[in-house]
Amino acid sequence: MKRPILIGALTAFAALAASPLAAETRPWPWKDKTPPDPALVTLSSVKGVTASISQSDKPILTITVEAAAPAPGYSELQLTPRIGDPKDLIFAFDAKGRPPQDMTTQVETPMTITLEYADAPIEKVGVVEIYAQSNCKAFSIKDNKETECTSVSLPQ
Repeated sequence: MKRPILIGALTAFAALAASPLAAETRPWPWKDKTPPDPALVTLSSVKGVTASISQSDKPILTITVEAAAPAPGYSELQLTPRIGDPKDLIFAFDAKGRPPQDMTTQVETPMTITLEYADAPIEKVGVVEIYAQSNCKAFSIKDNKETECTSVSLPQ
């Protein structure tokens, strides 16, 4: 057996699996009882948002957000739920991340957040709204296009 080749292949697989570009499946935030991490801060702005529902035995809601952080080096990018009217079919999130230790370089930096939710109430998701410090972007799943932010929601 050629161990260096096997080790190299396993290393490449592990790096790909841990890639920040790969979407990770998470529990639906409104069902998750874990409190939000207070060290995460809201990103500067949202440039765009898309959302889709896979048509499979167990539908998955995928949300992709193009955002900007106030400096390079933000990590642990997340969408944290906002508190709003549960009957309006709008699910609102804040785009957040952990700021770097060194904030001396203040250059708006593009970030992408892609998350998958396996246990979302698919029949109740009409619009996904993403909030940042300076703006909000929304995506209508029903109409499959960007729309206006209309919810009356508050950060947690």
